[in-house]
Amino acid sequence: MEANEIGKQGTAWSIGTSRMNLTQRYMESVRYADCGDITQELRDETDYRKRVSAMFSEIHMSDEDNADLSPEALMEAYWQGQDTVSKCYWAQKRLTDDIIWVRVDVRVVPQLDTGELFAFYSNWDVTHEKNLERIMERIIEFDYDYVECIFIKNGHFKIMAREKNSMCPSRSGNDYDADIREYLTNVAVTDRLEEIIKEMQIAAICEHLDKEPLYTHEVDVREADGTVRRKMLRYAYMDREMGTVVKNCVDIDDIIKEEKKKQEQLEVALEAAERANGAKSEFLAHMSHDIRTPMNAIIGMTSIAKDECTDETILGYLDKIETSGQFLLGLINDILDISKIESGNLRLKPRVMTREEFDSAINTNIRPLVEKKNIRFHYDMRCSVDCIYADPVRFNQIFFNILSNAVKYTPEGGEVVFSAKGLRRENDIEWTRFTVSDTGVGMSREFLEHAFEPFTQESNRALAQQWQGTGLGLSIVKKLVDMMGGEIEIQSEVGKGTTVSIDLPLTVGTPENQKKEPAEEKNLTGLKGRHVLLVEDNEINTFVARRILELQGIIVDHAENGKEAVNCVEKSPDGYFDAIVMDIRMPVMNGLEATRAIRALEREDARRVPIIAMTANAYDEDIRQSLSAGMDAHLAKPIEPQVMLDTLLKYMNR
Repeated sequence: MEANEIGKQGTAWSIGTSRMNLTQRYMESVRYADCGDITQELRDETDYRKRVSAMFSEIHMSDEDNADLSPEALMEAYWQGQDTVSKCYWAQKRLTDDIIWVRVDVRVVPQLDTGELFAFYSNWDVTHEKNLERIMERIIEFDYDYVECIFIKNGHFKIMAREKNSMCPSRSGNDYDADIREYLTNVAVTDRLEEIIKEMQIAAICEHLDKEPLYTHEVDVREADGTVRRKMLRYAYMDREMGTVVKNCVDIDDIIKEEKKKQEQLEVALEAAERANGAKSEFLAHMSHDIRTPMNAIIGMTSIAKDECTDETILGYLDKIETSGQFLLGLINDILDISKIESGNLRLKPRVMTREEFDSAINTNIRPLVEKKNIRFHYDMRCSVDCIYADPVRFNQIFFNILSNAVKYTPEGGEVVFSAKGLRRENDIEWTRFTVSDTGVGMSREFLEHAFEPFTQESNRALAQQWQGTGLGLSIVKKLVDMMGGEIEIQSEVGKGTTVSIDLPLTVGTPENQKKEPAEEKNLTGLKGRHVLLVEDNEINTFVARRILELQGIIVDHAENGKEAVNCVEKSPDGYFDAIVMDIRMPVMNGLEATRAIRALEREDARRVPIIAMTANAYDEDIRQSLSAGMDAHLAKPIEPQVMLDTLLKYMNR
């Protein structure tokens, strides 16, 4: 007979019944789901455990419980006024080896006409409810101080389970509001007791649960051992229609302490990071100054040489020096400003840019590299855009980085292809795909997953040892492409080469926008005969700046440091200087201190004379410091002659 034929009671399945004549000690009926009717085989078996062994190969019932089910014990219990007995145990089924929980219910009934006692045994498979019960016990044991059921319609409540060492409300009762008031009055550590009690009354619970599925409240509680711990009380409907609410109490004191500890650790780490960042910023500031200073001499001297040279061949060389110098400056800026890139503070400076400019930059910076390594270079620009509006330094930097990598990791006799083609047009936006392919050493699939991370390099690449770099190139490229609204993808295979595809939305421009107004050149004649105080401690930079100024007919006085500059102003006639060009980092007195001292002089011209910073300090903070000190403008080295002259003219003619 199958179990479902015997019957079901809630979540318990009947797995067998038997009937024993207790008075005469014999089995009248034995029927088990897995065995059928086996009354004859077990007629004389009065030991319960032995009797159910027909169903089970393994029975985990204590000797004491088994003895309570014997005829003698059942009769004794009956005469003591107990006519029902229940026991629970677990066993392994013979047919399936399933482990189940079994509850046996025994009821003792007298036969009226003979006076004999009969015991009716009902065996139930209660595995489901027993497992739920044990799961609940484990959950409560590890997660809750107690779990409570509240009946909001009449205020009754019942604690379903609780941990032994925690302070809890009453086990059960008929007035939840009164019980929670008494509990909180005894254990709550707070100066707002009445407010907390009100928030935990049934009316408040219902009001909150009508608005949200879970209502939580925290309170500090004094435990039985005198310690104060924080508890979280959580309320939720178990059955809204029946009006039953389940409440659990969770100890969150350790969690709060752990979070506080983590917060303190984070604050310490943040402080350390800020110190490290400050040290890095200071280092970068020094590096910026030290590198930009010789770059100013290189670019400045090149500009002067171009102005004085008439030989076309030499002018061509100087053009290449100037272009390469500007590119080197761009690379220096990338390294020095990596913190700015990482923090998202990098700003694009778009202007009109022609294809001829780009072609010239490629020819100047990339072709010499491929020719030196005897690499075939194919350059194919098939896009329809001849003029765009973009930041030329950053735009060029993207492709210089990609192309220099392609050349770097392609062996002699290899090939590099740089092509571009239009994808689609959206109003004045031309989506263009740029592709750089090489036949170099390639990258592994594992490295490709980290290729855009800063300072990462694939250590096992065959040619990489010849070209150690910063590992910033691809990271910077990815950042710049993202800033321009584009996408980048890399496909590579070790030993076969790499292909980099970059899709960029190019804003179409017009070449005319790039032309300078003729008036700009004419205006520079207004500089002739003006007096400028040049404050600079570096001999070469002094020569470059003085030459740029004197070529425009400016009369230049020179001071080697800030203190000399202050003295020059003090000793000069009122209104003698039309402008002061001031370096920042100088011995004796720096440019900021000198500017403050000049502005504080008791003479009218000291307060109004234009003071222009000409410095290798090029960070935003440097600019703010210059303006705060009283300067009118801030020019970063290397100085562009036209920018310098335009700035002087602007502030002299205010």
